[in-house]
Amino acid sequence: MITMEKWAAIRQLNKQKYGKRAIARMLGVSRNTVKKALREENIPKYERKKLPVNKIDPFHESIKEMLWEKEFIGTRILTEIKKQGYTGSLMTLYRFLNKIKKDPPIKTTCRYETNPAEQGQFDWSPYEVILGEEKRKVICFLFILGYSRRKFITFSLNKTLASIIEVIEEALRFFGGSPKKVLLDNAKQMIIEHLADDTVKFNETFLKLAGLYRFQPKPCKLYWPRTKGKVERPFYYIEQHFIKGNEFSSLDDLINRGHKFIDSWDDRANGTTLEKPKIRFEKEKDLLIPLPEVRFSPTIRELRKVSWDCLVSFRACRYSCPYQFAGKKVWVRESHGAILEIMDLSGNIVARHLLSGKKGTTIIQEEHYKGLKSSTPKTAPRIREIFIESFSEADIFYQGLVKTTSYNASYHAKKILEQRKIYEDECIEKALQKAIEFGAFSHRAVENILKEYPLKEDPLNIKDVNYSLSSTTRRPLSEYNLLLTKDKEGI
Repeated sequence: MITMEKWAAIRQLNKQKYGKRAIARMLGVSRNTVKKALREENIPKYERKKLPVNKIDPFHESIKEMLWEKEFIGTRILTEIKKQGYTGSLMTLYRFLNKIKKDPPIKTTCRYETNPAEQGQFDWSPYEVILGEEKRKVICFLFILGYSRRKFITFSLNKTLASIIEVIEEALRFFGGSPKKVLLDNAKQMIIEHLADDTVKFNETFLKLAGLYRFQPKPCKLYWPRTKGKVERPFYYIEQHFIKGNEFSSLDDLINRGHKFIDSWDDRANGTTLEKPKIRFEKEKDLLIPLPEVRFSPTIRELRKVSWDCLVSFRACRYSCPYQFAGKKVWVRESHGAILEIMDLSGNIVARHLLSGKKGTTIIQEEHYKGLKSSTPKTAPRIREIFIESFSEADIFYQGLVKTTSYNASYHAKKILEQRKIYEDECIEKALQKAIEFGAFSHRAVENILKEYPLKEDPLNIKDVNYSLSSTTRRPLSEYNLLLTKDKEGI
């Protein structure tokens, strides 16, 4: 397109009777340009030639968000925008990144102070500490009330959903109530999905906790964790003044000393409110939502069956529980990532163990077997006598044991007597009759048959079976000889 000046000059020279060839030569344009200028009556308008669209242009805002808010590196950004349709090169992306990095956005946050009992903030941070002369990774959990700045701290060896729920419940019980809202990080244990339009999908189990304690869970804004700065800033102080340079004999020692540290800290004036959190908490505690009577964390558990040697399997290790629960089902739950609690079906704790970090380990507490060992006879003649006296078919069964197991007859009889701890005598009687019918003379056969019968209703209240004789009698030596030899004709 020619300029307006050349368009006017062409028309003026043409009026002066100059030919098209001469005008083109005089103005340095082509004859076609002269013809077009003479043909068009409208004044020409200049239009800038449109440059081709750069392949990176449609993705500017997305790239800025991933760089400044999500803090992605260049190759990760390239992966993400390729999913959105980008077809350019990595170098094109890097040129744009270098350009925008020269002028980073200014991030500011408006401080938000809450009313009493309105909001609490919850978060955690990992540390390495010395526990019992061994360096271990622990998770420090912190819950802080927004108004008073009253804090609760504890530690765990993991950050599973079960541990998080247990810690939040401990914190609310410590405060004596729940705030209306609890501000959280977008951790996958609690938040399954948080979209850019603030649509949030919570973990169902975590929602049950929130429903029981009647607080509203509020995940912080995506890629903007500073919105829960009240709970994040104290971690630096905890690390510098409590974690560093200290050693702890156990996780319990770490937790207890952590409680004392926070309690002492809350007795000093806060830098923002200029009041002691303990004093300020007095204005807040009565406004908290009252606590439910039942606890929720014990419901985060798994069902297990106790083996006949009184052991429960948990994460490739075995742990003992009271002998009364042999063959029964129990609940097991992990506490603070360090303790295994074994509970009966009513939720009462019957055993506690330190979790083993080595797979295949068997952890036994001797007291779980004491009643079982002391209540059964120990000598072979005594075992035979009590066994035959206790059951009508026992004499026939014992003869079968002698023929089948030789020297081990008393061992099998003793194992069957031990079943009286968890089964009624009439059930054992029926099991012996069936074993005789099948010709199965062993304690394992009787135990397998007994699985068809119900256990005693309340094994914790079972009294030791009285194995004393009604009268004292002197046994002939022939009975002892019988135990040392195999009598093919029976007893």
